Amino acid sequence: MPTTKEGAQRLLEFFIYGMLAASESLGNPQLFLRTVEEKGLRKFMLTDMPRFEASNNATEACRAYTKEVDAEGLFDGSDTVFRGDDDEIQVEIGDRCAYRRICTMRHDEGRPVHCIRAIALAEMLRIRLDANFDWKLQSFGRPCHIRMARTEWRES
Repeated sequence: MPTTKEGAQRLLEFFIYGMLAASESLGNPQLFLRTVEEKGLRKFMLTDMPRFEASNNATEACRAYTKEVDAEGLFDGSDTVFRGDDDEIQVEIGDRCAYRRICTMRHDEGRPVHCIRAIALAEMLRIRLDANFDWKLQSFGRPCHIRMARTEWRES
């Protein structure tokens, strides 16, 4: 069976949808998704983005990361906007998001929408800047609005 861009996108959608369902069944979707994203992101950044240097400013680091993964062909980040500073970032993600269909399905089913792009950005900041950022999907729509805020590391 020939591989097409549409076929690869559908495979990604089924994989992510299943991963989200599995994470919820384990009882702590945020921890599960963060762990999965960290593992994949560390490998991806090592092999596909070895020269990626994030700015020390969190907002600029998010812009640079999005530009880099866009150049790598992972997704189209041209409709992503970042506003903010080193402690709080407002993110808008438009219709070109590779995960929009999955989020739409979950939203229409009345299930929680876990923004894979926000998780990836938060993990990139943790890996590259050694900074902890919590994210919140403020509104799902066109565009989606996400707030990312720096938080202190919690001692266990």
